[in-house]
Amino acid sequence: MSKDDKRLKEIENIYKSILPFLTKEAIDRLSNIKVVYPEKFIQVVLILHQYIQAGKIKKIDDELLKNILSRLSERREPKIKFIH
Repeated sequence: MSKDDKRLKEIENIYKSILPFLTKEAIDRLSNIKVVYPEKFIQVVLILHQYIQAGKIKKIDDELLKNILSRLSERREPKIKFIH
């Protein structure tokens, strides 16, 4: 088993552990993300897992998931200074 296989298996286990905290709508949205944006799926699963472990959230609904996704999608503008 390669490193990537182990990592994917670990992510799947974490995903299964957070499923009871997700509403049906959140599960549907996360499943769609998993198919279309696998890297973003991994990020979201890890963030949700951290929140649950820290006791910050008890239930994850679609609105919370959208909020997390929008924060992940924000593009940071590079700060470029031109020196003359």
